[in-house]
Amino acid sequence: MSRLKKKRRHVSQYIQEDTGPTKAERLSNPNSYESRKRKALKDSKKPKSVYQKELEKQEAANKQDSNDQPKGGRLADKIRKLNAEKKDD
Repeated sequence: MSRLKKKRRHVSQYIQEDTGPTKAERLSNPNSYESRKRKALKDSKKPKSVYQKELEKQEAANKQDSNDQPKGGRLADKIRKLNAEKKDD
């Protein structure tokens, strides 16, 4: 006695419901996953020009120059004051 093989009985009954938006509609929406992904890929593949790199270096240098302040805080000031008093003695 041989076994019966499984049959795909419901293949013809499968109906795909198209309820969601089309791909073009999803891409036109700026908040959708597809459009955000495509934008991120576009931005990540875009190499920066030499001019843009130089501008960024100059901006970083200018920012660093404007932030040049003596390092330390209240504790550092206290230590400097104590060291100065020790030198005087």
